[in-house]
Amino acid sequence: MNDNRKYIEVPVLTVSEAARFIGVGKKVIYQLVEFDEIRAMREHGKVMIDRSSLEAFHNSGKRP
Repeated sequence: MNDNRKYIEVPVLTVSEAARFIGVGKKVIYQLVEFDEIRAMREHGKVMIDRSSLEAFHNSGKRP
């Protein structure tokens, strides 16, 4: 029996994907993380951006 409920899927983006999503450079994404404008986590040595916080930032009308 395959039980897929053992894992929680969190929609995340790489820094490059996040930058493309809101039309900025990767450096801006790192700055947004540093200033707590968007949430991120480290997974296997890579910074992964929380998609919902990125969308909330983008929809807020704030400028990076």
